[in-house]
Amino acid sequence: MRAALTPVVLAALLLVAGCGGGGGSAVSTRPTVEGIQTGQAQGAWIFRPAGTPKRLVIFFHGQGDETESTPANHRPWIDHLVKKGAVVVYPRFEQLYSRAILDPAVAGVRKASGRLDLKGLPVLALGYSRGAALALEYAAVAARQHVPVPDAVESVNPVPYGETARIVDLSPVSPQTQMAVIVSEKDPHAADGAELLLQRLRVAGFPGSQIELNIAHSKGYFTADHLGPLSASPAARAAYWAPTDALITSLLRHQ
Repeated sequence: MRAALTPVVLAALLLVAGCGGGGGSAVSTRPTVEGIQTGQAQGAWIFRPAGTPKRLVIFFHGQGDETESTPANHRPWIDHLVKKGAVVVYPRFEQLYSRAILDPAVAGVRKASGRLDLKGLPVLALGYSRGAALALEYAAVAARQHVPVPDAVESVNPVPYGETARIVDLSPVSPQTQMAVIVSEKDPHAADGAELLLQRLRVAGFPGSQIELNIAHSKGYFTADHLGPLSASPAARAAYWAPTDALITSLLRHQ
């Protein structure tokens, strides 16, 4: 997936990247954005809501170019999550394609979580495309790596593997984790990817009763294909945002 990095987007991202100073965990009266960049693909963006955060969402991006490694393609969805009270961490684990992305992703989350007060917050790992598999692989190593452990994982239009430098064992994923998959009806590769990703979970002994599958449907001028989650149209919001909101609400009920 490739997207043009317009001057307006570039200027906005440079502004975000330059505001990674103190940060801290102080409650803000308005939404804020902080960029933590290291010169390597091990940074992150932190999106804080107005008021006290109600949940943490770790948003794993897909494979792409320099734009996809920033929040630009997913900003409407991120802003929606923030408006709903989430603090969103968007780790940057590659700038161009890399086989080894799990460790950089963990490093980015660790840097971001060190600037936040996350005690007691439910955690959703949300991933798109390659990030959809990476979100699950992150859940498998999070406890061992001492980073926020997801209570739920949502994989949107997944491929079967995020990390390709090695095969990540999924057996450490807690059987209590809620697992949701969203597959776009016009994305045959996502259907195949979801089947193989779920096969990895079955081999790891993960209980099928904890897995929910949603199909994103096309409507009107909106086509539910691989790039569908990048849209902010009403039909896209119903197809992708609404199931995610429902999953988050269920996490709050089980606190």
